[in-house]
Amino acid sequence: MPKETSQPIELTCPCCGNRLTVDRSTGAILLEERPRQGVHKSLDEAAQEAAAKKEQAKAQLQKAMEEAQHRDEIFDKKFREAVKKAEKSDKPPPRPFDRD
Repeated sequence: MPKETSQPIELTCPCCGNRLTVDRSTGAILLEERPRQGVHKSLDEAAQEAAAKKEQAKAQLQKAMEEAQHRDEIFDKKFREAVKKAEKSDKPPPRPFDRD
């Protein structure tokens, strides 16, 4: 006959870090301990963090606007080159209905 132990089993979840205490005989969870999420920030720290995120968002917007402006210049140059090429060519432009 196996010796019954009254000691519960303590398990730790590798994903979330929860500690479970389980009864050996019934399999019921006796205790669940969740790790603390972190220390609460003070109002000043939260305000500084919000200001930093705002500045970061402004910088990202400025970068995207500069890229969009540069992209427009590139498209304009490509269009001008295509127009020059079309003016020099004697061949008529392709018609999409002729491909069927």
